Amino acid sequence: MKINNFFKGLVGVAALGVLSGCSSDYLDLKPESNPSQEDVFATTEGAALAINGICLSMYTQYQGTEWNQFNGEPWCNTWCNDAMGQDYISGLAGAAFGADIVKHESWDNGNLLIAVGPWMFYYNIINQANKVLADIDKAEGTQAERDFIKAQALTFRAHGYSKLLTYFAPRWEDSNNGSSYCLVLRTDPEVKDVPLSTMAQAFDMIYKDLDDAIALYQGANIKREAKFQPDLSIAYGVYARTALTKNDWPKAQEMARKAREGYVIMDAATYLGGFYEDNDDFMWISSSTESDVYYWSWGSHFAANGLYVKNWQLGGGAIDMTLYRELDPKDIRRKCFLTPDKLALLNSINSSWNPGKLKEADFWSKSLVDATKELDLSFGPSKKSGAGRDGKWGLYNSAYFYSKYYLDDVFTGNLSDIPLQNGYHAYYTLSASGPILAAGGKYASLTTTPFGAQYKFLSKAQYGASTYPFMRASEMLLAEAEAAYHNNDVATAQSCLNELNSKRIEGYSCTKTGDALFKEIMVTRRIELWGEGQNFTDFKRWNLPIVRNAWVAGDANSGNWVSERSGEIPVNKKSAWKMPFPLSESRYNNAVDLSLLD
Repeated sequence: MKINNFFKGLVGVAALGVLSGCSSDYLDLKPESNPSQEDVFATTEGAALAINGICLSMYTQYQGTEWNQFNGEPWCNTWCNDAMGQDYISGLAGAAFGADIVKHESWDNGNLLIAVGPWMFYYNIINQANKVLADIDKAEGTQAERDFIKAQALTFRAHGYSKLLTYFAPRWEDSNNGSSYCLVLRTDPEVKDVPLSTMAQAFDMIYKDLDDAIALYQGANIKREAKFQPDLSIAYGVYARTALTKNDWPKAQEMARKAREGYVIMDAATYLGGFYEDNDDFMWISSSTESDVYYWSWGSHFAANGLYVKNWQLGGGAIDMTLYRELDPKDIRRKCFLTPDKLALLNSINSSWNPGKLKEADFWSKSLVDATKELDLSFGPSKKSGAGRDGKWGLYNSAYFYSKYYLDDVFTGNLSDIPLQNGYHAYYTLSASGPILAAGGKYASLTTTPFGAQYKFLSKAQYGASTYPFMRASEMLLAEAEAAYHNNDVATAQSCLNELNSKRIEGYSCTKTGDALFKEIMVTRRIELWGEGQNFTDFKRWNLPIVRNAWVAGDANSGNWVSERSGEIPVNKKSAWKMPFPLSESRYNNAVDLSLLD
């Protein structure tokens, strides 16, 4: 069956996964059709469509609902993971959730979107998988086909529960050997009331699901038709992620190594190419083959050529400057971010300040700030500029303001070392409405340019449609490195770092040991996987405080966070590592005893 034909009727098939653990105000997929369970699972071909319905729900935009901007995995990764971490500055997430949520305050409220969103999404995935598992054995077809479909459903269920553990359970070290209650383990799609389970029970179930899935994949020996579907490598990858969460280092190292077999770590040119097309590093991805449906990729959605950056002062993610400064000067990943070293002021008519090629220190200099004292640079964009809704976000590069108001509109920023789309490069100029991004002769307004703005993710369509990686071989390589370190396998940890970073840093060679080696693993993971939905859960696993340094005028060593979202989230903060249990589940599920929760 051709992949493009799969999408016809998939929305209807996905609707079989009526959301478990939810009240009536939860997501309604509004299907085009609603085939019966019996009809779908009459054959393995119909059951395969049900699997692809789950694949579709991983990334489709839920249009026509109150969750209109929700698109599953990419949304959870960006808003509930990266935006809640240290390294990804997202003004849009801050506006949507409020500064208190971004700072992990008010996390005792079970009605928060940050809790309800991922809970709703992953239990939807789980429920759909349970429906497949309940009826696949009845489907007409070969045993190999049934086994392959069953393996995919088990992989989806394990993935859902694994992700829920990262959000709603405490750290394994704080769980009293897994005795902490956290999730509802649903295996029967018809059973509504299910009591809370412990972390140990959840891990046991995930491990069993994945062991069974691996055996079924191996026995079926069927190749998936597209990367938006799970297969044996994805089962290994979910296993590796889960084992990391449990600090099961031997299992994590083994599974991460197996997961990346057959994939190729992307080279520098591919890494800088915009992350919107499939490549040999991408293991599990979204798909955007349907032109009439928006499959939003949040990374590209907030890119320099994305909708929000073009139209909203809250758009565009930016890298935390503390992390950026830790990067090797030769690291090609530095090119993924807009920093003063990539900007130039030309033809200055103000003799009092003519820096020519900007250096990082120039941005932070007090003299430059003083020159723009009329503007609200601490929060950017200035109300004087007319760009932005409330004058409270952006942290515009001072050079923009300086050139606009003092250099008579002669600013040019050359980013020719950063490839954009279709072989064109980006550059900036000024207009009455603010900076303008020009790419291939097609101009788009750019109303916000936060210092450190990202160019890692680009959009290949107006609304941010792009291939989004759910899992990469590079991630598995770094999971193997981290697990190997904890297994005292220094040689393997160093080898993994060398395999990856030799493609990112000219002349790289890792000989570090001990704490220095672990720090190298952490920094590499933070920059390599920046914006891919790992940051919050990584800091949680490492039990490191989240420190967001605010921008301070005149301080060349300060950060680039706006003050209301800056500060430190300590590791001992009560709610720091666990999102609140959604009240919608307790209202729906009469078997839940909230007194069991920590």
